[in-house]
Amino acid sequence: MASTLAYAQTGELRTGDSLDEIITTAQRRVENQQSVPIALTVLDDNFILDNEIQTLEDLNGSIPNFYATRSVSYGAAPLSIRGIGGANGGGNFYNDEPVGVYIDGVYVARLSVSTSDLADIESIQVLRGPQGTLYGRNSTAGAILITTKESQIQHEGSLRLSATDLGDFSVQGAMTGALSDHITGRLALAYSDREGFGTNTVDDTTPGGSQSFTARGRVSFEPQDNLQVHIIAEHQNRESNPVLIAVTDVGLTGTASPFIQRSDLNEILQSNRFATNDDNYSHSTTNSLTVNGSYDLGALNITTISGYRDWSLNGKQDSDSTALQLFTNSGDIKSEQFSQEIRVASNLDAPLKWTIGAYYLHETTAVNFDIQNFQGLFGLGTDAAFSGQQDTDAYAVFADATYAFDDRLSLTMGGRYSYEHKDFTNDLIISTLTDGTLPLTFMGGATLPAGSIFSNPPQFQDNESFSDFSPRIVLDFQLNPNTLFYSSYSQGFKSGGFNSFGLASAFESENIESYEAGFKTEFAENRLRLNASAFAYDYSNLQIRLPVPTGGVDIQNIGTAKIHGLELETHAKLMRGLMLSANISWLDTEIKNGLISAVSSSVGPFPIGAPLPITTEDTAGNPLTRSPNFSGYFNIRYEKPMGHLKAGMSATLKHQSGVHFLETNQNSPTFSNEAWEEIDIRASLAARNDNWELALFGKNIFNNRHITAVTALGGFPNASVNEPVKWGVEALIKY
Repeated sequence: MASTLAYAQTGELRTGDSLDEIITTAQRRVENQQSVPIALTVLDDNFILDNEIQTLEDLNGSIPNFYATRSVSYGAAPLSIRGIGGANGGGNFYNDEPVGVYIDGVYVARLSVSTSDLADIESIQVLRGPQGTLYGRNSTAGAILITTKESQIQHEGSLRLSATDLGDFSVQGAMTGALSDHITGRLALAYSDREGFGTNTVDDTTPGGSQSFTARGRVSFEPQDNLQVHIIAEHQNRESNPVLIAVTDVGLTGTASPFIQRSDLNEILQSNRFATNDDNYSHSTTNSLTVNGSYDLGALNITTISGYRDWSLNGKQDSDSTALQLFTNSGDIKSEQFSQEIRVASNLDAPLKWTIGAYYLHETTAVNFDIQNFQGLFGLGTDAAFSGQQDTDAYAVFADATYAFDDRLSLTMGGRYSYEHKDFTNDLIISTLTDGTLPLTFMGGATLPAGSIFSNPPQFQDNESFSDFSPRIVLDFQLNPNTLFYSSYSQGFKSGGFNSFGLASAFESENIESYEAGFKTEFAENRLRLNASAFAYDYSNLQIRLPVPTGGVDIQNIGTAKIHGLELETHAKLMRGLMLSANISWLDTEIKNGLISAVSSSVGPFPIGAPLPITTEDTAGNPLTRSPNFSGYFNIRYEKPMGHLKAGMSATLKHQSGVHFLETNQNSPTFSNEAWEEIDIRASLAARNDNWELALFGKNIFNNRHITAVTALGGFPNASVNEPVKWGVEALIKY
């Protein structure tokens, strides 16, 4: 199944005069993308190779209304679709994300996958809009389906090498073939070493680098024609030292403000000179085991997906961008999950097609974390130590059915009932070196004398349950064999949870109602494809993140928001060998009501570690975070045969308008980013039979530097930045 997936932007260039058919599994069955009433983008291995996609972060700017941040630290790079993104970006390690990520059908509970290397990948499908019925597990914004390459009967393999002028180096290799009459296997290995960029002015080291190693083995059994079993085991180890910039001025007198932007920020972005007296690092290890089975009974097909995954991370972050020991945090996270899904689907060529299923997930996440405010200079500030664990059990049953009234008009109805139970414990010890009063979110605003160590209660324990029914209704009309119109209504649900850095009751679930209409069409003898969608969301009980004075973030619920948007994707064979791919998206988001206790942007510098003045902030009228009003992608590629060879050239332009990174205090420039553009180019020479390829490429060739994320960390907001211009060479060999 996975081997038939093709990419809608560059894959078609490699065959014929017309666009290739794009196959998707968005509705849990194999279908032509143009006949599926869902806004989606399918990326194949050609796109991943041509665009140097190593992590999901690298997809930023390539997909309509999709926003991916660079990781600030601790392996978390929040994803956002159509203005809906997780509250994770400031360090809530237990919170679920609204963009569900699935690898070979297994839901990944922790966000570590967004920074994990993508090795030996067959396809990436990005589904936009609530996907709760068929995918569930909090996929209110959308879902990303990652499919690794399948094993083959024929013995074959590949080796890919890549290097850049920044010192980056990567190698990927894979081999596959038959192990016996009914068993095939595949082995994939990958290593990457990103050297980083810039200079740490304190110790003359180079931040921003990473090293990762991935090994994946796959064994597929087909003991009889109607039974398939796939066993996939993977190990990945990743080490990184992210570039962090404190976006506010930090005074040597022991004062700071999260809303006073440092005067030299633009100079730092352009010069690549950073300051930190402690190494920022993030070390993670992931192990996973997936067992997929499919049994064809003729009229029915039974599918089972079992998944086990453990992920551990140890990290440290120096957040003040000075040569002094002002604000650091460190900790380790461990997550272990098991999931089981069973589906039964109709398998007949009949007017009614249906799928029913059940799902279970158990996850345990344990966190030990230490936050030090202004230690080591004048003996001021606070030290906060957290040790907590959350256990989650999630259950769901779902059904989805499509009835074709005739060969043109179809109605789809589905629904999913979800139930989750979370048990949470947290130990919190705060040490103060000056007199101070803690904010209300920490132990009810207790006043702590200088030199005290305070822990009350000794251990915070709580549990909460969440449930929801998420329906889906779709009406689609096939105007002609090449044109589909559709309209849909769906609901999404993201469960509530507990804050990593507080001793408070659980925050509540958030909900979304989605209204969408669109069309998909091909014309000019299938040389031009045009897909468009318009959508409106009613978003309620939003989970937003706010800075906590002692470090970390506090997630709270606010009122409602409205989201409206348009998306347009086009792919055209302009002439033999010349391919144009483009997408544009417009997005309007607005919080309609939501009074919340927060730090006012009018506050001036305050002693680090001291209590912040909390006021009631009205967020009404503010846009949602990470929701650019306009984004665009433009790629043109030309490929020409030359005897037994073929030459290719391509250029890509990506643009995003400015965004905010905090729902409150948007009159301050600290938690925002301006519009940006990046241009990439690539030239290649390859064999006509695709057995080898040599390529030269340039990324961000005009060196457009910009902030990709700002994380709220008390008085020390931190920013991550995009990479500077880099040039590279790549070689690919297949046999």
